[in-house]
Amino acid sequence: MTAGEIRRPAIGPIGEAARQPIHGAWAALGEASAALGLHEDHAITELVTALAEDHEASARTRAAVERLVQRHRLLAEEHYRQRQLLQEWILSQLTYKALYYQYSGQKPEAPNIELMREKDMVRRRIRDELHAGCDLGEPVGALDDSSHSPSRP
Repeated sequence: MTAGEIRRPAIGPIGEAARQPIHGAWAALGEASAALGLHEDHAITELVTALAEDHEASARTRAAVERLVQRHRLLAEEHYRQRQLLQEWILSQLTYKALYYQYSGQKPEAPNIELMREKDMVRRRIRDELHAGCDLGEPVGALDDSSHSPSRP
């Protein structure tokens, strides 16, 4: 699974996830992953048990099943790694959001229109630079021009 293939059906829309406390997002992610893992593990166990009891299965069939089980284990490890990355991403986003509200003096219920415009402008510029293939290790153009920023004291 690649980062672009991550699905969040148990968490819901982004707006809804943004209102959930971190433990709610973490719990939803964990529940979805655990449910999927339990069903897969049960199916693998049944398959291995059935193959062990089948004395007529050829060596070729047994080898194919062993390869599939090994592939499943590798995919489960990758799934775990992706879940860890997603949890770190959620933590990062919620940390950014908390700091944004703390330092901007805004409240989620009553956002400052000027700060929201500035945020949208910076976001568009960063997105444009990403799509253009720019190296974001360099200072982003929108961040260099802070002389008129409402977020700067």
